[in-house]
Amino acid sequence: MSVANFSRRATRALAGLSGVVLLSVAAAALPAAASTGATIALTSGSPASHRGVELTAQVASAAAAPMADTTVNFYVHVEEFAGAPLLEIGTATTDTAGVATIVYQPTWAGTQNFTASAVDSSGAVLATTSLTVQAARTDPFAGAVESLRPDGLIGRWTVLVLLSLVIGVWLTLIALVVRVQQGPVKTAR
Repeated sequence: MSVANFSRRATRALAGLSGVVLLSVAAAALPAAASTGATIALTSGSPASHRGVELTAQVASAAAAPMADTTVNFYVHVEEFAGAPLLEIGTATTDTAGVATIVYQPTWAGTQNFTASAVDSSGAVLATTSLTVQAARTDPFAGAVESLRPDGLIGRWTVLVLLSLVIGVWLTLIALVVRVQQGPVKTAR
């Protein structure tokens, strides 16, 4: 295969792969809200047991009555991907007070724009609202990594065992190199 053919095939393969990646990263686009008179209010807070952003949506009918069993989709505005301004981060169903809550673990720090959209059972958008939050990046594995860190006696023994294994491998390799350089062993008859 010539370099030109290889280059063309590689370009086509990469173009196809980038299309697949873009389709898999494609974010949701919200349709316009229907004129149902429903309202949605979005607030944020810090949950007590988690680091992150707690997003709470309050959905009400035109008569200001809480709307129970309504699906609320939560989105974050994404600036990193061209053509993908919204990325769905969770879905919750409203309770009897019309409240739906999720906890979002940000993957980057700074100002983040969130959107909540209430939809009916057919998927039609009832109401949409947005909120800007100053969020700190959270690391969901921070607690797990700290609990695995070897401390005290266990940590010292782990280091010594690993160091002994590395030294043993190096000594074996050196012995093999010396033996190869000496040539074959001659046996006496």
